[in-house]
Amino acid sequence: MSYQLSNLATLSQATFNYLDEHGYDAEDIFRRAGLDPSKRTDPDYRYPVNEIVRMWRIAISETKHACLVYDVVKYVEPWMMHAVGHAWVSSQNLLQALQRLERFHRMLSTNVYFRLEKLQGAWQLVGGVKNPYEHPATDATLAFMLEMCRRSFGEDLTPLQVQMTRLEPMDAAPLKNFFRCAIDYGRDENVMIFNSSDLNRKLSSANPVVAAAMDSVIMDYLARFDASDIANRVRQTVAAYLVHGEPDKQMIADELNMSARTLQRRLEEQETSVKEIIDQTRHQLALEYLSQEHLSVKEVAFSLGFNDASNFSRAFKRWEGQSPKDFRKAL
Repeated sequence: MSYQLSNLATLSQATFNYLDEHGYDAEDIFRRAGLDPSKRTDPDYRYPVNEIVRMWRIAISETKHACLVYDVVKYVEPWMMHAVGHAWVSSQNLLQALQRLERFHRMLSTNVYFRLEKLQGAWQLVGGVKNPYEHPATDATLAFMLEMCRRSFGEDLTPLQVQMTRLEPMDAAPLKNFFRCAIDYGRDENVMIFNSSDLNRKLSSANPVVAAAMDSVIMDYLARFDASDIANRVRQTVAAYLVHGEPDKQMIADELNMSARTLQRRLEEQETSVKEIIDQTRHQLALEYLSQEHLSVKEVAFSLGFNDASNFSRAFKRWEGQSPKDFRKAL
């Protein structure tokens, strides 16, 4: 078992279709990233986020297309979003569709966050990924949201403004052509602002009966997902707290609103423990962070809750059989 945030596997079908249509070996790229390509059409299967991010990086390298995500999102179909996609297209208007996305986005991905905020005559949609260093994933999140809005509203939908946490790329033309509005780079959050009248316009595909039925399917899915995945909830809690040091069992239990004894029992049922999850989470995140060249080994160590770089190096050698510096040189 390993630290895993996850996405619906079917969401990656859009990337597969793009690569395949443009003459790239999509199956090979998926396998090199650690993804089983045969699972991409399984509506109940989920891909680990770290492997999806790895797949994006390989695809960008193969295609030499730094802004690949802005073309890939055009291959997204509602069915790839499971019941969320059907609920989206059946919503009364874009505001209701986005409100559903705000409530149910965990079904699509446990790595993203969304929130809607009302402004004067406008709405702003704030969204992004939990790892701030995953620029391809952040770009994909914003592009995905706008593309889905345009699928329902029409291609003429244009945000009033876009703000992005990422720095402006050397070639910003693909982003400018996609968003078709002013883009502010290097901001604290990723934001798209829409005119209220656009979000309140009735959609031609609106069907409240279907939308309500899909809401029930989504809530049932999430209830089963949460009940069966206590280990993954612990991993997410550990990942969030590591930057402050190594969390203990009681801290994690408090965060999950259960007793330490109940937490231990439920983890034993899944044949793991808090200590094992902390070690595995550190290992997985270490691999991800070390692939980010701008992060020093010392910064990675502190981000993972180690008191100093030497303790991190010893742990990494136990995990990978080599030092963090040697691992980074081999990338």
